[in-house]
Amino acid sequence: MSQLSTITLFLLPWIPAFLCKVTTEEEFAVLEGGSLTIPCHYEPQYASYVKYWCQGRTREFCTSLARTDDHHLVDPAEKKVSIFDDPVQLVFTVTMKDLKEDESGWYICGVEIGGVWKADDTTFTKVKVIHGMSAVNSMMSGAEGSAVTIECLYSERYRHLTFSFVPNTTGPISYQ
Repeated sequence: MSQLSTITLFLLPWIPAFLCKVTTEEEFAVLEGGSLTIPCHYEPQYASYVKYWCQGRTREFCTSLARTDDHHLVDPAEKKVSIFDDPVQLVFTVTMKDLKEDESGWYICGVEIGGVWKADDTTFTKVKVIHGMSAVNSMMSGAEGSAVTIECLYSERYRHLTFSFVPNTTGPISYQ
């Protein structure tokens, strides 16, 4: 009986890590210069806890970018990285703006549990910031003689270029 009590007391602090979860998508991709909004979902028992977003693969070596307890008088619209917690929906949302290719990498959605014997509840996601161009819809069609509007997205490094389509082809966009 004594051994069972010792094992139970040893495992007790780690039980929440198995029962509780923070979740998000495994990977996000965005064009360079764009913005990205990442939802981090959590369990009801974490509604009042501090949430955070950091860059890195492990909590110990993670650069903190936003926290829900950071209440500086800066308008969230002016921040490069902002965080908003909605305890009713059980989700905190991180928005990253004007992303650069070198900001690609691993990020952590975390709930700060605190205490010596309790690990934070975290999940990892990979953010890919890519440069390039893409059409919003990959298939376009139109009647002969009518106008066709094609919406294209492109990264910041292509903003100074002029884009044009070559008529009667199915090839790529040409640019100068």
